Amino acid sequence: MRKALRKLALVWAVMLLMLPATVKYPVAAYAEEPQRSFVIIGETDLYAREGGGGRSLGSISPYQNVLLAPGAPFNLFDERKPEEWLKVRTWLGDRWIRDDERVLYGTYEERKKTHTLIGTTRLFDRPDVETDTGQSLAPQEIVTIAELRYGPKYVIKSPRAHIQSGIWYQVETTWMGPKWIHSPALMENVYAKSVDYDLKLSGAETAYEVPYDGEGKGEVVEPGIVHAISKWQYSPQAFFVFTWYKVQLPQGERWIKPKNEVLEDYKALNEPVKLTTKTRYFEDRMSSFDRTRWLEPGAYKAVQNVGEWTQLETPAGLKWVNLKRALLERPEGIVPTEEMVKLTEKTQTYYFPATGEMCHIEGFFSPQEVQAFEKWTSPEGAVWYHIKTFSGTEWVKQ
Repeated sequence: MRKALRKLALVWAVMLLMLPATVKYPVAAYAEEPQRSFVIIGETDLYAREGGGGRSLGSISPYQNVLLAPGAPFNLFDERKPEEWLKVRTWLGDRWIRDDERVLYGTYEERKKTHTLIGTTRLFDRPDVETDTGQSLAPQEIVTIAELRYGPKYVIKSPRAHIQSGIWYQVETTWMGPKWIHSPALMENVYAKSVDYDLKLSGAETAYEVPYDGEGKGEVVEPGIVHAISKWQYSPQAFFVFTWYKVQLPQGERWIKPKNEVLEDYKALNEPVKLTTKTRYFEDRMSSFDRTRWLEPGAYKAVQNVGEWTQLETPAGLKWVNLKRALLERPEGIVPTEEMVKLTEKTQTYYFPATGEMCHIEGFFSPQEVQAFEKWTSPEGAVWYHIKTFSGTEWVKQ
């Protein structure tokens, strides 16, 4: 009996030792939940309940990050009203603060970093556009001591939400002390890739020493051919993409953001081109799956090249062809055939035999037999048949 009790006591002791680990599990689960962060940019009072009332329990000084309290009511997709309150975690426990102009939705970090301003930028007393000092920093190398990244607060569903996002940098000035600059144009944010081709400018453009057109007249570049060495594309907001090219000019390297049409990777040609297979042609440099316009094999005169597109003189006038795709769309070795081809529910068809672009997926065809009119065997030994369907001609691999 005593031995049994000792064994039972040992079991209970082990269970008691395991109990603290067990009660911590909910905390660990909470830690995995996404946390909403706010930045206090002005002295903010703390209250015991929503709406305030009574004396404040303390205050939070700028600049600090605070987190939304666990279980606190908050929905970023609801429009925030001017008199909203936030329940946040503090050293006094979970407390309420006013969600006003002293609170930004984002993160604050003290970090020393060197940047290069490529445009004049305004100075502010704090990260608030209403605190403009009337002073500015000219383009130069600067050292920032803190940064504050923030996002939309009230109109998250609006197309103009990007205007309510950005980054503030704190800089140490020699004549006014620490000040703030807002989303400045920085050379470090220019992620240009190296290129090596000619551009054909269809109209007059303006060239700048840096990829920034917010100030200065720049230099006029007449229509013609220039050589590009870098390309940078960025999207400041949805559905808008801007492109800068770094080009070589007689006066040195300059940046151009074209206002007119630009032909990339341009070459003027005056040479014969031999088409060894039927080749699709287009009126513009715009690819499609239209399979009704073909140039017969033969010799043609090429007049210009833009990227993968070559313009040819044809009996029907100037036409564009993609020579790189031609042998994939109509490979050499295609022969006529009258063979019957079985289609099943597993059959997949393709626009062309060697481009990989699918026309119809599995389940489209019911079991049937159709007659092919062309046949091609790939270098790997796969046999392709060209068939006619109600949606046009398609290729099927057997």
